[in-house]
Amino acid sequence: MSTVECIHSQKTEIAADSFVYLPVALKAGIMSQYPPLVRSSIGSTVSLYCQLTGIESSCYTIAWMKLHPRSGTLAVYTIKAVEDLGEKSCRADITYATTEDSGTYFCAVVDQDRLSIGNGTTVAVESDNTSSVEIALSVRRRNNSVAVLTCLVLGIHPSKARVFWVLDEGREESGHSELIWTNGSAPATVFTRNQVVVSLPEFALEQTYTCVVHYTHDRTLNRSLTLNDPQRICYTTASLPRMLAIVSTLLLQLLMVAMAQCFKKFKKRNRSVLFR
Repeated sequence: MSTVECIHSQKTEIAADSFVYLPVALKAGIMSQYPPLVRSSIGSTVSLYCQLTGIESSCYTIAWMKLHPRSGTLAVYTIKAVEDLGEKSCRADITYATTEDSGTYFCAVVDQDRLSIGNGTTVAVESDNTSSVEIALSVRRRNNSVAVLTCLVLGIHPSKARVFWVLDEGREESGHSELIWTNGSAPATVFTRNQVVVSLPEFALEQTYTCVVHYTHDRTLNRSLTLNDPQRICYTTASLPRMLAIVSTLLLQLLMVAMAQCFKKFKKRNRSVLFR
């Protein structure tokens, strides 16, 4: 398990629009954190910064809290802090980082019975394992005219990967990418899901569609799929319930005819017995 320690630092000049302030009422004071996002690898040191402006407090009194990306729970880290007497800029270091350290960290301080909380810094600790691309195809019919291609990218944080599709005749399509956290056991795993909508008339037999991933150090990973005639697949899928309904109806009719014949034979036999 990695450890978290806090040391003092000199004030670092940053762009005014590189982070968002989240002021909490405390003598018009502001606690701001930077950078907004830190990407790191396993075993490295991650530095978090918290700037106190207009707050009568010191780095000794700052608490660091981690928001777990999947469960949404807050964990409080008890940190021994050292104040920078020149400018109230405090730094927290996560040493020997692991993937379990991924999440969003907030600095907080209580002064005169009031609480101030920073705007947060997101930490993404990534493994160096080779990424794997898995492609799943789903067909969502809109008047039998479109299909949705889905590409899942595992093993690399979405912020360090660019995902796009190469469609017919080399046409590039960016699609729609979103970040997904798994709901399994800890540690949480993040992956990218990219989807693109393609018109069904564009499909052709043996036509190839490729999901391409550009990631660290200009590396490229891709995987392709070849589709059969989706209209034939959709027709078969749509016809199956209809065929089952027809077969069930025929069986019911045959059963009713057989029962009627049995009833006639039974009635005729009873009549012959009565007139003997």
